[in-house]
Amino acid sequence: MNRDRLFQALNDLDDRYIAEAIRYAPEDASGASERIVKMKTKRIITIALAAVLILALGITGYAVNAAVTGPKEAERVALQELEVWKELGLLSPELNLDGTVTEFYEFQEDTGDSYWYHRIFHHSYSVRFHPTQVGSADYSVNLHVDTQSGKIVNAWISAYPREGDAPVDRVMTSEGILLSFYDTSRYIFPADMTVDRFCTLLAEYWGFTGYRIADTVDNKYLHAHLPAVDGSTLLSEIASREGNYLTVFFEGDQEGAPMYIALDQYGGMDQTPGYMGLNVGTSHAIG
Repeated sequence: MNRDRLFQALNDLDDRYIAEAIRYAPEDASGASERIVKMKTKRIITIALAAVLILALGITGYAVNAAVTGPKEAERVALQELEVWKELGLLSPELNLDGTVTEFYEFQEDTGDSYWYHRIFHHSYSVRFHPTQVGSADYSVNLHVDTQSGKIVNAWISAYPREGDAPVDRVMTSEGILLSFYDTSRYIFPADMTVDRFCTLLAEYWGFTGYRIADTVDNKYLHAHLPAVDGSTLLSEIASREGNYLTVFFEGDQEGAPMYIALDQYGGMDQTPGYMGLNVGTSHAIG
């Protein structure tokens, strides 16, 4: 049995057990200054079931099937995991990569002794899906795939406006250039996605046990931070034109390493449309 068949076996579990196992508990959040959200311990049931199946298959056989062995395999796994994100509800179900070309970049493991807060970066491939020309596709996507786990460890997803979309704002720069801004976030993730829901789904996907949304500005981190937000805030509302981001600490991740969620809005001019880009993952400049 290989990795795909293992997942199929897990998918055959009764939905009632899965729903009970992965239910999250925002009511367990403590304190107004630092919100901590714990995942319910019954989630261990699902992990235990997966562990039993893996042991039945043999650890070595499972690891081989889960590994990404080269660029083309990375592309296949990236597209497969993108579908997993859509099935989880992290991304809009209509997101597709038709009409794009692909580039590959290989990143060797870095032990991180003095690199981005001692975080370890595992061997991965960056798979980049770009429009063949400006306006020829709805999305530009860059996915980092871990070669051992086969999971997406960083995702940069940009969505361009579509026919009929009107700018939400126009700004004249000091150089006299008129920039047009669009809200294309609904093409990346569901319009009703909240910060709590997004972090909960990310924790589920990566196997973390909870998360804490940082709400203070700390100068030891790169760039600026968004002000404190409540978990019920719509994810689209953290959009920024200044490069700000929401800082999150995931429990079960590398100790003390911050991560961020950025939703950047870029202005367009002339024939180049404005767009929005979502950046999130365990493998980027801040965690």
